[in-house]
Amino acid sequence: MKLNEYKKLSEEEQYRILWDDGELIDACLEGEVKKLLYAVDNFYVELWSHALTNKVLWRLSFKQGKLLEKYLNKYSAAIVDDLTGT
Repeated sequence: MKLNEYKKLSEEEQYRILWDDGELIDACLEGEVKKLLYAVDNFYVELWSHALTNKVLWRLSFKQGKLLEKYLNKYSAAIVDDLTGT
């Protein structure tokens, strides 16, 4: 499935695909907000939810750009630290 096809689906269908086919790539907790990054086919979905209620606060699907770069930068630094022992 391509990103533009996913975006044309109903919200209910998008969530079904996210839960059934999405692969959790990263998760972090910032205060009361859980930020989750999923990979679905050839694109990503970032989902923010309330940590206690699991109510979805925000959701965005994308292929690249600043939203993805913040995750890539996070892991690039971690890999470098592992390799250098710092």
